[in-house]
Amino acid sequence: MAIKKKSDASSQTRKIRAKKLAVSIIGAGRVGTAFGIGLRKAGYEIDLLVAKHERSAKRAARLIGSPVVALSAAQFRRLTKTNVPQSSLIIIATPDDVIESIANELAAMFRARGPNNPVKNRVVLHTSGAFPAQVLRPLRDRGFAIGSLHPLISISDSEIGAKELTHSFFSLEGDAAAVRLGRRMGRDLGGQSFTINSSAKPLYHAAALMASPGMTALFDIAVEMLVRCGLSRTRARKILLPLVKSTLENLKTQDPARALTGTFKRGDIATVRKHLAAIESQKMRDALEAYVVLGRRSLALSDHAPNEKAIRRLLTRVSLRSA
Repeated sequence: MAIKKKSDASSQTRKIRAKKLAVSIIGAGRVGTAFGIGLRKAGYEIDLLVAKHERSAKRAARLIGSPVVALSAAQFRRLTKTNVPQSSLIIIATPDDVIESIANELAAMFRARGPNNPVKNRVVLHTSGAFPAQVLRPLRDRGFAIGSLHPLISISDSEIGAKELTHSFFSLEGDAAAVRLGRRMGRDLGGQSFTINSSAKPLYHAAALMASPGMTALFDIAVEMLVRCGLSRTRARKILLPLVKSTLENLKTQDPARALTGTFKRGDIATVRKHLAAIESQKMRDALEAYVVLGRRSLALSDHAPNEKAIRRLLTRVSLRSA
């Protein structure tokens, strides 16, 4: 009786899952260290950490809290001339601009082993939100399954970030075996995953930027405006945070159109005029530009707010005047 063979991708994933997963992490900054902490708690074995400087790698190893070989990039290059990483999974958690060069460098290290030593049943993932798995193509040519796994959270601190990973969403794309392993990782960390088309990654990442770093920048503008009202920065932050939190609570249960409140939804054109005059008097160009853009979007969400056309004309005049 003939036995139907499973696909190479399924076989590759199955072989990886059959043993305790060992992980090498290249890039021991906030993201790489957060992954190391989270994966170790989830039962993964972190066997190698590489950072630009040895000091950073050793600090990350201490936070992860298990026996880890911690190397600087220079030490790693010397080591891998004779002993390439043996872990089943390599995570590249470096700045986006160096991912491709690291992939080329790793591929050269594995190529040096010769054609009789191909890579089998191993995966490499990068954590960039904007770049596709394709930047790792040199490693696919050496036998790796390649993919990207991006945590959709803000990581400003490694230890806090590791906790945030437990309820993060992770975007995935790449080879089938890499996506399967990434989905398993996301689940083991306590989060949820979703796949995305490689071509959509820049737009996806721009959306993430708008929702997190963009919100932080907008918050800073609001803080500066209150500082110009006579408050300290610390006091301004404390005053604004409950407002931000209440907005997020509304967005948890309502779509943006229903969650929107305030001046534009009510169509208070006299208030809009006062706002614009006050901002212009302070010569806060970034605040004025943000106000105009967000005002237009608020009107679009409001669905025929009172005075909508008049407010739009007012915003357009101000925008042209400040250009």
